[in-house]
Amino acid sequence: MSGVMAKLKALSGLTGHAQKDSVLQFPPEMTIQAGHNATLNCNFSTSYDNPSIFWYQQHQTQSPQMLLWVYKWKPRVDSGRFFSAMSVETSQVFLHVRDAELQDSGAYFCALSPH
Repeated sequence: MSGVMAKLKALSGLTGHAQKDSVLQFPPEMTIQAGHNATLNCNFSTSYDNPSIFWYQQHQTQSPQMLLWVYKWKPRVDSGRFFSAMSVETSQVFLHVRDAELQDSGAYFCALSPH
């Protein structure tokens, strides 16, 4: 599998209502070899005390599919090869993809919700 590459694109989304709410995702794009790990980061800003971050994956020509959801009272979620952790104190959350596969190629969104 060493020649197979997965291409991950980072896109940001916002489902909050306040004008102060924002998300910034990075790196904007990465290409990794199959079997390697990848980490996407998302910084967020919100005036709400209990924000939620949703991670979505979108394959070309398909609708986004929710991968994980983290929030203040459940800041770490492990779901198979996908893991996410959130820090409300630093306003950061990451998505870690373990042992990337070709079907992991696509766009990844972090979306902020105030509840």
